[in-house]
Amino acid sequence: MFDKYLQSILNRSEKYISYATNLCNYVASSLEKELPLYATHSHCTDGGTAGAMIRYAVPEAAIIPMDYWMINDPNFTPLIEQIPWTGIVDLKPFNKQIIDFWVDHHISARNSVVNANRIRFDMDGDSGSYQLLLSSFLGSLPQHLVELAVMTRTTDTAGYTTQPPTTIIDDLSDLDLIELTGEEGKIQNEQRIWLLDDAWGSTYTLKEHLNLHNYLAKDGFYGISKVLDRVNNLRKGRQEAYDIADDIAVFPIVAFSFAEDSQDKFTILRRLQTNGVKVAISLNLTKEGTVKISFRRNRFLSETENDKIQVQKIAEKLNGGGHPGAAGASAENLASALDFISAWAAEIDLEFHHVEL
Repeated sequence: MFDKYLQSILNRSEKYISYATNLCNYVASSLEKELPLYATHSHCTDGGTAGAMIRYAVPEAAIIPMDYWMINDPNFTPLIEQIPWTGIVDLKPFNKQIIDFWVDHHISARNSVVNANRIRFDMDGDSGSYQLLLSSFLGSLPQHLVELAVMTRTTDTAGYTTQPPTTIIDDLSDLDLIELTGEEGKIQNEQRIWLLDDAWGSTYTLKEHLNLHNYLAKDGFYGISKVLDRVNNLRKGRQEAYDIADDIAVFPIVAFSFAEDSQDKFTILRRLQTNGVKVAISLNLTKEGTVKISFRRNRFLSETENDKIQVQKIAEKLNGGGHPGAAGASAENLASALDFISAWAAEIDLEFHHVEL
């Protein structure tokens, strides 16, 4: 079923090929077993948490975590369009057959044709997991999953007030949910949320995705204990990312390009915003020459600036989408990506600076 698609990606990175191959095999096996199939957003705290919620509610489900670089592939899209999905969460509706439900919150999906019996779509809804919780499409969920869904309201909107942590965690009981108030309570809560974010941020392979669904479905926040080694390794590289970001000159719009997987892009994006950049953009150069792009708008801009700077508009021109403050996209090469971004910056009258890392 997926042979043509897998042949078409043989020139891509080993990580891409491995993930796609394992996922295609998993889909084919699940179809053969006639399991209920749910598509979720992969490599994403929101989509991953939605997968954990589905795993709890539908234990027999096959959860298929896919990113937009897969579902937008012209060799892959026609294949997944015809699959008899049961539900799609935190992704645009790509199905041709009627499904049970679709849940999303991305503004870029606002004009999509939706073939679903039940729909929950809210562009102001913070996260797909939270919308899935509010929909009640999965029935009643335990408190440990309600807590995770609420956490994604922060992770998916970059709504943190604290910096990405470098603290090594050996025991989650140090962050037990206790009744703290004021600034101390907010910081404690965000440290828990950062751990959820880092658990998914250190999850790369399909097996790691599926295992983390299981851990969180069973134990919620404390399921992260099973992946603390990965989380701590991710955190050890953060200080270097801080140093890199602090060496980049501050302009209204800053883009940094880097070889695939060579940088902690999210920490650099966050630090650039803290340093005063209005829009921070990462340009991840893949082995095959294409570019994966992340846009992040500074969350402390004025209402007027927020109306002026809506990053999903440039993302939609680059095969992507998302939210006014956070979006993702892709381009065929670095030059075309920079041309699009430069033109957009001129359109909104903000100075643009690019640096190669």
